[in-house]
Amino acid sequence: MPYRAKRERNPAVTVAVSHELDEILRARAAANHRSVTKEVVFLIETALGCSSEQVREAIHLLYKAGIEVTEPGTAQPA
Repeated sequence: MPYRAKRERNPAVTVAVSHELDEILRARAAANHRSVTKEVVFLIETALGCSSEQVREAIHLLYKAGIEVTEPGTAQPA
């Protein structure tokens, strides 16, 4: 049987929201063809100015330029 590495789970965050906000999030998620969780993550990434896709694209461009990325940065937007 081949060895399979355990997949690390992302940390979970629980947030209580009003019924109105829950309805808005569910409607946005449905309109954007995402789960509520993925919609919330998208909104947080957008608010922080850094999406997972932007990070992947930036790392890819650095790789193409011959710049090695060994550790993710921790700087926050100004």
